[in-house]
Amino acid sequence: MAKYSPEFKLKIINEYLQGTLGCRSLAKKYQIPSPSQIETWVRQYNQEGKNG
Repeated sequence: MAKYSPEFKLKIINEYLQGTLGCRSLAKKYQIPSPSQIETWVRQYNQEGKNG
């Protein structure tokens, strides 16, 4: 399993929250194997904020 930096995750979360691309499109764009990983990051961000 790949380890992603907090900065990378935040970049993707921000793109997702802008509403222009969904999880599947972002996963393809950034070569993340599973769109559900992005959903998890967004959920954690919404619950815990930037430090989540």
